[in-house]
Amino acid sequence: MNFLGRFLVEQGAISEEQLADGLRFQKEHNRRIGEMAVDRGVLSPGEVNGICRRQRADPRLFGDIAVEERRLSRKDLDQLLFFQKVHHTYLGEALLLRGHIDREQYKRLLGRHFALRQSGQVSLRYIQDFFADNKAAELLVMATERVMRRFAGLTLEVAALGQPEDMAVYPETGRITGILSGRRRLCAAIGLSAPLAAGLCREAGATAAENPLDAFFTCVLVFFQDMLRDASLLSHEMRMTRDGAFFHPREESLGIRCDTPAGKAAFAIWIEETPS
Repeated sequence: MNFLGRFLVEQGAISEEQLADGLRFQKEHNRRIGEMAVDRGVLSPGEVNGICRRQRADPRLFGDIAVEERRLSRKDLDQLLFFQKVHHTYLGEALLLRGHIDREQYKRLLGRHFALRQSGQVSLRYIQDFFADNKAAELLVMATERVMRRFAGLTLEVAALGQPEDMAVYPETGRITGILSGRRRLCAAIGLSAPLAAGLCREAGATAAENPLDAFFTCVLVFFQDMLRDASLLSHEMRMTRDGAFFHPREESLGIRCDTPAGKAAFAIWIEETPS
């Protein structure tokens, strides 16, 4: 899923076909950790295939499995992640290279001269900060989807982007706070609708005295931290609390509304633009 691309289509900046072409270009040029490990001679093709097969039943990331099995050292993995990030092609760059946007549009995508004026929308600069610079918001949604698949076999699809909803309308919530690389503070609330929460509890086989959602939110935090680390985004003091209190200004925050087969979910995310 690519939230920035969906946002650009909704704003009329690019078409669905141009988005698909840009994503194809990204896929062709952005290399996976396993491919880079083979090229650098630290893993064999057979070892990479073995780790990929294990991932079908193991929710952890490729690098975590490789390190645990002592096929990669932590130093090797950190180097691979560094080179992957350095050579990564972002969506804005892909659209520019494919001729779907011009250089001035590209500058605006990088957040130099662009601000949306319509009420109820966040600035593209803030979207770009989230999804190109550190990807923290995208990784949080991906971590939540991974836990939903693990708990109940549910998929999570992004329905809309904009300013956050009132998280009080969601009966089951969790809130993550912590510090990202660059000493930027993060606050993110996750809300589950009543049908979705009931579906997760039902699939977990919970009794009336149990609350598997505590384990669900804890697992989201663990996966989120792992994915931040593997994306070379250091995090500190991350904690999850079982409330959705979100007090940051709506115009400085991002809201993501999602659908699942069992019900709706929502995210409210604020990331400090500069350290205090």
